[in-house]
Amino acid sequence: MLNIWELFFLFFAFQALLVAVFFFFRKKGNTFSNRILSLFLVLFACNLTYNVLYWSKLLFRIEYIHFYGLLAIIWTLYPPLMYIYVRKVIKNKNVQLKDLIHLLPTLSAIWLYIPLYSLSSYEKLEALRNQSIGQHIRYIEYITPFFACIMFFYTVYTYFSFKDTHVGYNKKRWFYWVLGSFSCYVFSMITYFTLSYIGIIDTEHDYIIMYVITFFIGLISYFGYKQPQIFEGLSMDKILPFKKYQKTGLTKSYALELKETLTVYFDENKPYLNSELRLDDLAEKLNLSRHHTSQIINEHFDANFFDFINSYRIEEAKKSLTSKNDLSITDIIFSSGFNNRVSFYKAFKKHTGTTPSSYKTHK
Repeated sequence: MLNIWELFFLFFAFQALLVAVFFFFRKKGNTFSNRILSLFLVLFACNLTYNVLYWSKLLFRIEYIHFYGLLAIIWTLYPPLMYIYVRKVIKNKNVQLKDLIHLLPTLSAIWLYIPLYSLSSYEKLEALRNQSIGQHIRYIEYITPFFACIMFFYTVYTYFSFKDTHVGYNKKRWFYWVLGSFSCYVFSMITYFTLSYIGIIDTEHDYIIMYVITFFIGLISYFGYKQPQIFEGLSMDKILPFKKYQKTGLTKSYALELKETLTVYFDENKPYLNSELRLDDLAEKLNLSRHHTSQIINEHFDANFFDFINSYRIEEAKKSLTSKNDLSITDIIFSSGFNNRVSFYKAFKKHTGTTPSSYKTHK
């Protein structure tokens, strides 16, 4: 007989399957990324269902025992799926043959568990009763660190692979929120592995960890659902459950007017050439509050303040690089509004995808 918590998680697993079907057939946004999310949710539903079977002891009955050990495959599929999903959304990169390398963790898990998988249902039950199940799993003492390392590695790898990719302000914030949500899931799982490994976890604590996992994977699904609106220009601040610019008193028509005012001011006065320009200075020049100035830049130019300023500076530098003057790189750096070489090169690479010398050569 299932208790109330087991029924709750089973219901949530069913909901996850329904949402997975929705993502699989969804036309809005990128079809491939939607289907990765769909697979992710199917795995999540299987994860919850497996846990319910385990907690309720149904897993140890002959009709369900063949599922025993399959959670290892699910755990090793989560991290590479998240990496491929983020890569597709950020860089629009399709799956290639070399991406089969991301199946290595799963294949390794299968190899570790294959002696167990090859047992019949009756043999598995007998092994569980005799407490000899560990004899049918290769290197069982290293299983927990293996799962933890795979999850941690992919989280860090995904972050460093895409953190410097030049994308819009909203898309970059989406990236941080999605990966941050997944990181919380990874932290929860590593916590579970650690507590389980040292033997201080019980079913009640297991439930608490699953609440955390449920919440954060639900959050990832939420951002996946909202993804097309974000990338079509809807501000992340209108997507987040709590809104940064909620009740600012800035109407849509007035915001568009301020956007035009800001554009004209930059075109005519070129304030970005001042390397000491700050958000407060700009707000004062436009006779606006600091908050409203930031809101206009974030929502209508899809950038934060420094990326917005640097985009103008880079355009100025590009003109100097392709002109017939004899300005040195150092002269161009300071004349375009930058105050040091490092920030110039970093911004130039971010906004153009190449170096100043390479840009000049190919223009």
